[in-house]
Amino acid sequence: MTGFGPRVVLVPDLGEDLAHAMEELEGLLRVLRAAEDDGAVLPAPLAGGAALAALRRLWRAVAPTQGRRAAESWLAGRLYGPGGLVEHVPLRLVDVDPVDVATLSAAAVVLGLGAGGLGAVREALEADRAKLSGAELVVAAARISGLLDLADTAESILVRERLAAAGPGADVVLTPAQEEAYQATAGRLNTMWPRRVSGP
Repeated sequence: MTGFGPRVVLVPDLGEDLAHAMEELEGLLRVLRAAEDDGAVLPAPLAGGAALAALRRLWRAVAPTQGRRAAESWLAGRLYGPGGLVEHVPLRLVDVDPVDVATLSAAAVVLGLGAGGLGAVREALEADRAKLSGAELVVAAARISGLLDLADTAESILVRERLAAAGPGADVVLTPAQEEAYQATAGRLNTMWPRRVSGP
């Protein structure tokens, strides 16, 4: 237990993009955990597997809202603009622990600093991998934590309340005011995860 309650955040359904980034980042953190077991000294929050545990908890919360997992979890409701003619990338409600988000954010900073230093962090980041490079993993960690730590605005609160009223997995048609709020919120989410959230 962290002592803090969960925070409800809006997360776009990014298909498999977020899943792939989470998987690759988990692989990196597992390598670092193994290095620590072999005697490497890691800085907080990498030490003791703290960042790895936080990432896993966050993914358990977010996974049911993404791509095929959303369909399997009956959470794949669609989101439409006014009149129901334009389909948007859905935003879904997720309960996350702010402490886990802060831990992942701190890990992103430590990984970035470690990339230019010596020791186990740099070695793990420079290791060959099939998909994301070490630099891309540092960016992914920062983007994931940023996505889950976006500050509330009047617009995001309006969208969140509309989705909460509809219920999990329901199709939602936005009013003109809610559409404006969605577009503003999608624009902010796009700064965290560079993918066009607002289009069909």
